[in-house]
Amino acid sequence: MAVLAVAAALIYALSAILMPFVLAALLAYVCHPLAARLTRPWWPPALAALLVLLLLIGAVVAFGVLVLPMLYHELDLVLTRLPALLGSLRDQSASVLQQSYGIDLGANLDQLREMAQQNLGATESALQKLARSAGAGGAWIAGTLLTLLLVPVVLFYLLKDWSRLLALLLDTVPSARRAAVAEFARDIDSVLGQFLRGQLLVMAVMAAYYALGLALTGLQSGIAIGIMTGLLVFIPYVGVFTGFVLALLAAMIQGPGLELAWPVLGVFALGHALEGTLVTPRLVGERIGLHPVMVIFALMAFGKLLGFFGIIIALPASAVLRVALGRLRRSWARDSGPA
Repeated sequence: MAVLAVAAALIYALSAILMPFVLAALLAYVCHPLAARLTRPWWPPALAALLVLLLLIGAVVAFGVLVLPMLYHELDLVLTRLPALLGSLRDQSASVLQQSYGIDLGANLDQLREMAQQNLGATESALQKLARSAGAGGAWIAGTLLTLLLVPVVLFYLLKDWSRLLALLLDTVPSARRAAVAEFARDIDSVLGQFLRGQLLVMAVMAAYYALGLALTGLQSGIAIGIMTGLLVFIPYVGVFTGFVLALLAAMIQGPGLELAWPVLGVFALGHALEGTLVTPRLVGERIGLHPVMVIFALMAFGKLLGFFGIIIALPASAVLRVALGRLRRSWARDSGPA
């Protein structure tokens, strides 16, 4: 227990600098099977690791080139046209609500429109506010650049030496406990590995679905919003809700009226149903063994304690904790069983 307490204290104290290393370790864990399959006598591990790294970098660059400009354009439209949209909603709904239910919505929408005009502005202004609130400006940018440079370097070495590093870690365990530790590691790998790889497949499938579905509705930025929604589905409900709100705002701005909003609503309703009843159960199942509410709590709790680094390790740490508690429960059951 003392070792665990010291380890937890070190992780908390070093969380600001651990993020690139943990992110690289998670990527190496997911990508190691591919690198191992590529390794041949005539194709050494270093070249296999380099090829996998180049594929990942290519995917990230493609995402940045194809998707981010569309998201930026859509965000700019939303921030610029939101005051006019609120004014239009006031004009269309205020009289109906006043006559039918006695609700005066006009004043509230006027306040929202004034707040939008004063605080949102164009995308450049919003991004400047975000940069100022991120903390020490230049230090934050330098830390981000350092992370972007460290992750591929650490990832390359981890992919290249993955099997050897695991063997070295196992050798540090006393021989009397080595078998138990190896079995525990296999249990973690069975839960965590299948969950992470399955979750990546779910994200890819749902990103393709939402991008295609929103594009077919005629939404101008449907592909970008769909891909973003698919990439956020690892956060239960939050990711889909974020994408839906952005898509609904884009549909109302594109107009006319609510004609485009109904197909967008249908795409998200069907997508959420397919994800929960077909895609996730088939590709992931209950690998991690956590209720969606506990997943959200784990993400929020780890994020509160450790920042973005905590969000990265929340689900893997929860999976490890679940395996450890399961083994502890079985051990107690054996100890308390009949003699």
